Parts: sequence; structure tokens; C-alpha cells
Amino acid sequence: MTRQAKALLLGILTGLFGVVVSSLPVMHALEENTGLDLLFRLRGPRTPPEDVVVVSIDRHSAQVLGLPNEPAKWPRSIHAQLVNRLAAAGASVIALDIFFREARGPGEDRLLAQAIREANRVVLFAYTRKEITRLFDAAGDYTGEMITQQLLPPAEELASAARAVAPFPLPVYPVRVSQYWAFTSGTGNLPTEPVAALQLHAEAALPELQARIVDLTLTPPGKPAASGDQTEAGLVHMIQALRAAFVTHPELASALRDAFSSSLKTRPGAQQHDLLPVLLGLYAGPDSRYLNFYGPPQTITTIPYASLLGPANARPGETAPPDLHGKAVFVGYSERLHPEQLDEFYTVFSQDNGLNLSGVEIAATAFANLLENLPVTPLPLPAFYGLLLAWGFLAGALVRLLSAVPAVLAGIGLAGLYLGGCHVLFSHSALWLPLLVPLGLQLPLALFAAVLWHYLDVNRERKTIRSAFGLYLPPLVVDELAGQRTAGRSSGQLMHGTCLSTDAYEYTQLSEAMPPAELGELMNAYYETLFQPVRNNNGIISDVIGDAMLAIWASVNREPGIKRRAIQAALEISNALAAPAHAAVQHCLKTRIGLHSGEILLGSIGAVDHYEYRAVGDIVNTSTRIQGMNTHLGTQILLSGEVLAGVDGLQTRELGSFILSGKSRPVVIHELLGTEDDPIAASRAGYLTRFAEALAAFRGGDWHTARSIFTALQMEHDHDGVLRFFLAHCRMQPPPDWDGVIRMEIK
Repeated sequence: MTRQAKALLLGILTGLFGVVVSSLPVMHALEENTGLDLLFRLRGPRTPPEDVVVVSIDRHSAQVLGLPNEPAKWPRSIHAQLVNRLAAAGASVIALDIFFREARGPGEDRLLAQAIREANRVVLFAYTRKEITRLFDAAGDYTGEMITQQLLPPAEELASAARAVAPFPLPVYPVRVSQYWAFTSGTGNLPTEPVAALQLHAEAALPELQARIVDLTLTPPGKPAASGDQTEAGLVHMIQALRAAFVTHPELASALRDAFSSSLKTRPGAQQHDLLPVLLGLYAGPDSRYLNFYGPPQTITTIPYASLLGPANARPGETAPPDLHGKAVFVGYSERLHPEQLDEFYTVFSQDNGLNLSGVEIAATAFANLLENLPVTPLPLPAFYGLLLAWGFLAGALVRLLSAVPAVLAGIGLAGLYLGGCHVLFSHSALWLPLLVPLGLQLPLALFAAVLWHYLDVNRERKTIRSAFGLYLPPLVVDELAGQRTAGRSSGQLMHGTCLSTDAYEYTQLSEAMPPAELGELMNAYYETLFQPVRNNNGIISDVIGDAMLAIWASVNREPGIKRRAIQAALEISNALAAPAHAAVQHCLKTRIGLHSGEILLGSIGAVDHYEYRAVGDIVNTSTRIQGMNTHLGTQILLSGEVLAGVDGLQTRELGSFILSGKSRPVVIHELLGTEDDPIAASRAGYLTRFAEALAAFRGGDWHTARSIFTALQMEHDHDGVLRFFLAHCRMQPPPDWDGVIRMEIK
């Protein structure tokens, strides 16, 4: 396939993946909890319309009015005073978000009912209760459940005085509130509190809306309202009739929108003709709508309940109440701090200060959204899936056309542009575009697939090179060269690596004593034992001369795993030679191992017509010198401090600083004993601690203490050649100006 064809295929698959994943039910909830949350946070709080005011029933008002901090126990005469004050101030609608469930004394209810009736603009709250009925068949067997919503209206005398009685059901904390019901299908498609309040607020525009509907459908909606019925039932029936007209005639919304095209304005507080598109948005919208929150609690203008009953009740420093003429006022429980009432709900802004939004503030928010005709609007399904297809195709095709690093950068750029576009659309028009699937799933998938595809292509190229040069160069070196695009017989590459050098004891005498055929079989078995651990740990067999082997682990980058793999290979060689299957090899060819790390030059070394690919550098010679020190110390595996740096999980014994034969700089040498999880590792702990004490005394020139400890250790471990080595040096008594470094004069 060509690169363009691969890009086309990846784009199509990425787009289809987004469509399939987004259709899962769980994804919508995740998108709402993450994507919508992020959009609100990027946008931040925004200014609510001035035509909405909340009157808060709070602890301060209870204290000032001398009432209990339980609003349900407040006398209803207090609410009657508030309704009279709000009506006198010219409020367009008064929504009492208080459930007056039970009737009280005739004096209290009559006084409040009179105030509500005289105001002629009050919406009362009704409670909805969910009822679950268990169903059984004729045989008495359980068949399922039926869930119904029961509407519990306020006291009859109060309900009959109000212009509307409406519920406002919301989920219970801790479920986050993101939506609200405009019309409740479970209770006969009743309008909810914000809808009833908006219809009262925009009542002056109602006759023109009804007239236009009659012109378009020849069906007069809302007969009770048209006939002058101002009762609660009349307003609710009129709202239901208008809603039914839009549901029955889906084309009505488009026709009215064209008719209102000259006056489609959504600013709050507009004139009568500007409220027509607001009512159109109210009745033509879905039953459930997303809340376009304005911010944390009391972002909407909030006035304490007590302040409206008299200036003397205001808080210190509180300004005079705003002009309420023509404004919608929502009255309910709301606190500045954590409320004692349970009427609070977790919202997207709750995380900012830990405070939840009260029910009355959510009702006021829903009303303000309807008044602005600006709810949070998700994309319709066709546009939603089309966007995911287009985005997936663009992201997948683009990142596949580019190489790995540019593809990642392009992906980051695309994500930034998409997120910025979503933020702008959400901030200005409340349009909610998906974020989780495009940015959290589609783009990462496209990047992963593109990078993986690039890797497979490159790997295929490496295999082609490997097939041509694999017989001449180590496989891992071929891969490295293919990736770095280096070639040429005299080329070299500076790398970081670890060298492992081995040598067999008394090979010269063995080769002299054994027939060549037997020696060849023995050496084949010996090298198989050495080579396999190196191969298993991704090492390179660089040189094999007689009984000696040099293995290399190298990389252009300083990869920490290189030293770990070299050490593991050394342990595996030691264990393999000690295994019963290789007892004969171990008996004949006891092996010394040395390891050192540093910079090496890997490349073609030679002249004229003969070149060999090999490692050149000090670490090659130093690893050989370290390997040779096993002869003097009676050890098997020695390694430098450079090899141990950054590698943990090993049990080693530091043997001190040495200047090796032919060298000028000291090297710290350690004996590799095994790993910390070896069964016998714990038994060595005490011995190693005492040895470290002796070594510290030795380095400090305290020969007496060092010799004493070394002697005591030798009595327990007479086979330890390291102890014999240091006891011999203690007897030599180095000069007083000795710097603690042992100089090795022989290899």
C-alpha cells in the first residue's frame, strides 16, 4: 500500500471507531461528566440576565426576623408580606420555590392566599413523588415493576389562588445536576416551575404567538387562556395546549422562526416582540434540557429574604435591593455558606469552592436560560456522528501521512485547534461539541496506530537490511545501523556500552594435553554455554579468540537497561557452567568474567581490503584487565563501579580501588555474588558487613585492625581468595602516604 492509501484507511477506521464508541450508552455519561465539565471550566462564570433575581431564605433572615432556622415552620403571614412587597415593586412573576404541603389555620392560609390572588403572578411549587408498583400475574408470580410519578400539590386554598402550580424534579445529591425537565412526561406533560414562570413573564407576547399559530395551523391553542380564565388550571392548560401544538405540528417551529426572522433577538428584558422567539424556544425545545450554569452559588443576583421586608433587616454593608420592576423573582432556600437545608445539588461549579447550588438557584438558572434562549445545546445525532467521522478522518489521515515526531506534533496542534474551537462555540452560543471521544479516544488511537504503523514499516526495512548484511554483522548492530542510516567501511559511531570479557583457566595446558577433535567438541560445548546467555540478553558477540570471548551491549542513547542485561548474562553464564549438564566443561574450563561500562566506538576497523566491525575504546581493554584480576583475587565475576551505577537488586562485595596493569586511573572493583533475592543472600549479610569494616580500615591505613578482621574472616572462610589477597597486602605495609589505591603491576 502507498502512504496515501494507508492514510486514507487509517482516517476511515478512526472515524468509524469514534462513531461506534460514542454510540455506547456509557459514553454519553462520560462525555457529560468530563467533556461538558471541561467546557464549563474553560469558559468560567458568566454574567446572568438582570431580569432574574433570587430571594434567599437563609439563616441570617431567620435570625433577623426572630424565626426558627427551619423555614417550614415560618408563619405564612411572613410569606404574604413578601408577596405583597414583590407585587408592589412590580415583579413580573413570583415563583415561590417552597412546598406548602399542609393546610394551616384559616387565618394564615387565607392571608397568604389573598396576597397570591391579588398579585396575580405567583407560581407555587408542587412536589413529585416516585411510586413503584410491583406487578404479579394471575398465578401470583412476580412479573416486574411499574414506576409512576405522583404530583403532590400545595394546600388547596393556596393552589387555587396561584396562577400556576408546577413541579421542578431534580436528581438527588450526590448525582451531579446537568439537566432539568421543561415538561414532565411522567405527570401528564405538566410544565415545570421555570416554564410556568417564563410564560407569566412573557404573557404580553402570548396573544401574538397564539394568533400566528392559528394562522399556520388553523387550530386555536390554549382556549382557556384565550377566554380569560386566569386560574391555575387555565394557565397550565394553556401551556399544555401550546406545547401540544408544537408536538403535533413539528413544522410549526420552522414556520414561526421564519415569521420572526426580522425580530430574532434573545437579549433579556426585551420588548414584547422580542419575547416571541423566547416563547418559540420554550415550546419547540425538548422535554429535557441542559443547564447553562452561570457560576457558583449566588452568581445570580441574590437578596436575603429579610432585606425585602425592611431596610433595617439588611446585612451590614449591604446595598439597597435592586429595582425589581419587570423582573422574575424566585424565592427559596439558599445560603451563602453550607446550608442546613437539604435543598442543594452538586453542579460543575461545586468543585471551585465546595458549595452546591440550591434548588431555587437551579430553577432561576433554568428560567434565565429560557429567557436568553441559550441552553447548553448538544449536536443533533446526524451532525454529532458526522463530526466524529470528519474529525477521525482528518486526524487519522494527517498523522499517518507524517513521520512519527511530526505526527505527534501535528496531533497536539490539531487537539489545540479543536479544543479552542469547542471553547469558542460553547462560550458564545452554548453549543456543546464532544471532547472525550475526539480528543480522548480518536486522536490517541490515530497517533498510536500511526506510530505503530511507522514502526512496522521501519522494522520491515531493517529486516531487509538484515537479510543482506546479517551474515557479516551482529544482528543488533545491523538494526542500530539501519535506524541511524550509517554505512561505509570506515564509518564509526560513538555509543554508550558495557563490555563483558571472559577467559578460561589453564586453557593452554588443556589444549596441549587433549587431542584436537576432543578439544574442538569441548570448545563447541563451552562456547554454546557462553553464547546463549549473551543472545538471550540481547548482547553482541564481538570477538572470540581461543578461550576468550568479548560481548558488547551498546546503544546510541544512554539506556539504563544495557548494564542490567550484561550483568544478567554474566550470572547466567556462571549458573550455566555450574549446572550438572555442563559439569565436564566447568571442570576443564573454569571461567573468569569481567565487566566495565563507558563510551566505545563501534565501526569498521581495518585497512585496504580487510575490515572488521568491532568495538574500540578503553572499556574493552579495562574489562579484559578486570577479568584478569579474578586470577589474583580467587573470584569468578568482577565488575567496575561504572557497571553498578544505577543498577539495584544485586548483592556485591566492594573490593576497593585499583590501578590496573598498564592503566593510570583507578577503578573501583566489586565482586558480583548474586541477586538480593537469592536464597543464600541473607546468610552473607553479616560476613559482607565485617568485610566492609576491614576494607575501610585497610583503606585508612589501619593495618592492625584490617589484618585482625581479615584473619578472623579467613578462619571462617579459608577458601576466600580475596581475604588471602588483602592479608598479603597488609603484611607488605604500604607507605605512610598511601592513598588507599592498590596498584596491580601484572595482568
